[in-house]
Amino acid sequence: MIPEETQIRSVVHSVWSTQLGLDIQDSDGSSRFPSSATLTAAIHISGGFRGGIRLECSRSLIRRAASIMFNLREDKLSEDDERDVIGELANVIAGNIKALMHGSNSISLPTIIDGSDYRVSMLDVKSCGDFAFVLDGESLMVTIFEHGS
Repeated sequence: MIPEETQIRSVVHSVWSTQLGLDIQDSDGSSRFPSSATLTAAIHISGGFRGGIRLECSRSLIRRAASIMFNLREDKLSEDDERDVIGELANVIAGNIKALMHGSNSISLPTIIDGSDYRVSMLDVKSCGDFAFVLDGESLMVTIFEHGS
C-alpha cells in the first residue's frame, strides 16, 4: 500500500525546499516536457512493498538544482553533475516515501535516463499515481509504481 497523495506531495515539497531552497508548486499535470529536454531517475523499492518511484524533470530545472547543490554557475556544470543531482533527489524522495510504507523496505541505486525519446516496459507493474509539480514554468513529475498488482 502506498502513502496518500498528500504525504507524497509533502515529501517532494520538503525535499526540494530543504535540499535546494526552492518552493515547487503542485500542478495538474497538464504541462508536459519538451521532447528531448528531460532527465529521469528511477529507484526500485523492495521488501514489504515491491515497486519504486520515477522522478522526471525538465533539464533546465535540473541544471538550476545542480547549480544550487554544487554552488556553480550553470555554464560550469557537466552532464555528470546533472545526472548526479537527479539521482540524489530521486534517492532522497524514495527514501522518504519508503519510510512511510509498511514493513521493512530497501531502495536501489538510481537508474538515470537522459532524454525523453524512450519507452519503458516492465512486466507485472502498474502505476499507482503520477504527481506533477512546477517551478517557474518548469515541470517535474513523480510516479509511484508497484509490482505484482
